[in-house]
Amino acid sequence: MRNAILTQHAAIRLSERSKLSPENLTRLLDNGVTIPVALQKGGRHAKRLLYSSPDHAWLIVVQDADDGGILTVMPLDFVKHHLGVTAAQRRSARSRVLAFEKPRAPRQSCTATSIAVTATTAGNAVVPPPDQSSVAKGLKLRVNFTIGGAVFSKNLPATLPEHGEPAAWCTPCAIHTWLRERLIEAEVPFKAIGSITARDKGHWEIADGLLEHLPLSVEEIEACK
Repeated sequence: MRNAILTQHAAIRLSERSKLSPENLTRLLDNGVTIPVALQKGGRHAKRLLYSSPDHAWLIVVQDADDGGILTVMPLDFVKHHLGVTAAQRRSARSRVLAFEKPRAPRQSCTATSIAVTATTAGNAVVPPPDQSSVAKGLKLRVNFTIGGAVFSKNLPATLPEHGEPAAWCTPCAIHTWLRERLIEAEVPFKAIGSITARDKGHWEIADGLLEHLPLSVEEIEACK
């Protein structure tokens, strides 16, 4: 597909419905951080799911597959009742945008024992490694989910020291199997989960990496669609 071009109509709708700038919209589209969710007019027009950080919400962008023209932009809420967007697709769209806008630090191993501890020696002075105290204590987790139209939040047990820090959770490791067991114990349906947040250094932050690599059976994956 060609680079995105904002039509006059789409520019007006974007200004009315979102805080996202035209430049940022086209940049996100051109860098492939959207999720295709539907096709129309014989596959010529694609509906793309995009997370807007300024709005803290999802948008649907209708784009011409031939010339890259953006035909219109609308909040997901406008079409959520007849466009089958799953919670997994929303999480994936948000993860892509956040990773694109704020590149993560180099990934660390999921286990505390494999976290590289380096010390540089200058004369007789040794520079100590970064403080890992918050990781050693584990991080608090909270799952947010929706059942019957009602939104719930439930606290989960703190992570274990060997699970490392959130930057390590973007690749499959031990914490994902551990989290699956905790969710089953908490009786939280996988398909109902909207997000999971982790309390790190006094702040709650989205931990989409936990859900992206949650080990599910084929039946469980189908149930989430």
